[in-house]
Amino acid sequence: MIIHKEYALKRFCEAPLEHKFSKFLLEKLLQNSDLMERLVFVATRDYFPNTMLVAQAGASEKGFVLELGTLESEQITLVNGRLLKEKKTNREARIEDPLEAWQVLQDFRGTLHVQLVFKDETPDWYEELMLPSEAVSKNVLVPGFAAFIREQIDLVLWGVILKDQIEQALETKDETLFRKSARLYKQVCQSCFWKLS
Repeated sequence: MIIHKEYALKRFCEAPLEHKFSKFLLEKLLQNSDLMERLVFVATRDYFPNTMLVAQAGASEKGFVLELGTLESEQITLVNGRLLKEKKTNREARIEDPLEAWQVLQDFRGTLHVQLVFKDETPDWYEELMLPSEAVSKNVLVPGFAAFIREQIDLVLWGVILKDQIEQALETKDETLFRKSARLYKQVCQSCFWKLS
């Protein structure tokens, strides 16, 4: 049996929903064929930039959340001679009211990744529609590995900058800048997976 998105949303709405206006939003989605075409069901919203979560009453998750333009990044900065790693999350929009979300979604033109959260076990008809987890793993690096790669790239870039500072200090005979840059460069070389020379 082929399950369609429309069927899934109608079936999901048969049970009471955690947020009282979620059913209104889902009914509006059903009437908007353009948005329905760009809707993708997922098991988890992790790794996706444009997501919506809708929960049935009594489910373990929050009732309703729409997040558009969510990007997570890690940055390495130099503070008082020490390298500090900082994780940042940037969001274009985070909305917890389905009525407000509907206003925003009317102008939205991207793919919307939707996670439906059930009070009990996830039914087979929903699992049949979800984006397979192997499709996510091909497009997205494992979070720990991705963070490691980003960190290593940041360290290489710091190494290039510090090496340039060392050369400038040698040219200008600035002993203070040379000592500071050389000490930091040594720390970066010890932390970096790749050999810097």
